[in-house]
Amino acid sequence: MILERVTANKAAVAEDLILIWEDSCSFFPAEKIAKLKPLVKLAIKNMQTLLIAKEKNRIIGFLALENKKIEMLFIQPDFWGKGIGKALVFFAIEQYHATWVDVSEQNGKALAFYKHIGFSVFSDSKTNTSFPILHMKWEQK
Repeated sequence: MILERVTANKAAVAEDLILIWEDSCSFFPAEKIAKLKPLVKLAIKNMQTLLIAKEKNRIIGFLALENKKIEMLFIQPDFWGKGIGKALVFFAIEQYHATWVDVSEQNGKALAFYKHIGFSVFSDSKTNTSFPILHMKWEQK
């Protein structure tokens, strides 16, 4: 597996990344994916730092950072549980000083993942949303 930063035109890889995002969000209704897709695509193109994981020249996951905060982490479902998300997060921490992430309280898998690799909840936004968000920071082990 190769981890690298996208330094050229992010739009060039956006199509591949949006497909990974769609496959990873299969639990959403099709209407919601269709509605969010242009917004996610725009966000991908505009992220400050975009990291990808590749295997045999195929992008299998990505992580987007903005001001030391992990904004997106998506892995092709065929590669879930193989350490790719962890590798991308630690690459972001070590090379780009990532220290924060927001996780939906309803996303138990993501919450468990981030806790497992050393993040802890430091606050939440339950008061202003119907989908409570937990704010997590990385604590070096």
